[in-house]
Amino acid sequence: MDDIPETAMVALRLYYELARTDDREAVLTAIASQPSLSGPCHVLFQLVDSRIEVIESGHYVSAEVAETITRIIENEIRNSEDGARRYTVSAGSLCDVTILPLFQNAGVCLVVVV
Repeated sequence: MDDIPETAMVALRLYYELARTDDREAVLTAIASQPSLSGPCHVLFQLVDSRIEVIESGHYVSAEVAETITRIIENEIRNSEDGARRYTVSAGSLCDVTILPLFQNAGVCLVVVV
């Protein structure tokens, strides 16, 4: 089994705390309080009129990676939201992607790209 990157572990620990929080502002504040989750390796999505859109993205995450993640969320996660998931995404280079769906309770989805 491969090692989970430390940034992904921080995200996973926070996810289990936030998964039951229905206050969007509290969720966004908690994410912002973690430098590794609001820094260059994150993407924050929201659901708008049944479309997934990026509302915040770190400079490490290319537009191609964000687009690939958007398709994953639309096709595999949006309607199921059964917990955190990890993917390996190839968009120019290989990236370890941890997706933390919080759509049902806070209307957002945090993604960490390493």
